[in-house]
Amino acid sequence: MKKKMECRRTTLTPTQTDGVVRGVAVPYEKMSHVIGGESRRGFREKFARGAAQVSDDTVLMIQHDQNGVPLARVGAGTLRFRQEAEGLVFEADLPESRADVREAVSRGDMAAASIGFILEEDGERWMHSPSGSVRTVLAARIIEVSLVHSPAYPDAKLES
Repeated sequence: MKKKMECRRTTLTPTQTDGVVRGVAVPYEKMSHVIGGESRRGFREKFARGAAQVSDDTVLMIQHDQNGVPLARVGAGTLRFRQEAEGLVFEADLPESRADVREAVSRGDMAAASIGFILEEDGERWMHSPSGSVRTVLAARIIEVSLVHSPAYPDAKLES
């Protein structure tokens, strides 16, 4: 069975220095907003510490536009990640040709990051209660981080 990429948004605190944007792509042990919609029962989600993994193919995009040109890529050295206590932190060198993106981040118009990930086999744990369901992600492969305008995780931050 082919696994589907899931997307989650996180809030960011925009700051930009010489075209470098920084932020928390995945806050660990922090709850998301309710995920799901009217067609199914919503749930909240959190990532366990160390659950998010990246590869050389992980990219930085805008609004999850898979048809767009990546802004940065791990394998090119323009996108970097590190595990910290607060979560999976990223830093990206924005292309000089993308003054529009640099300005949108600096002004706070793009004030959030969103991850696209694939859940690994046995990579989740569910807890159900009368007040709602919570999914804890135990292992996920991050396909992309996107600069977006709406967050799913209120505890993520963006700095540029």
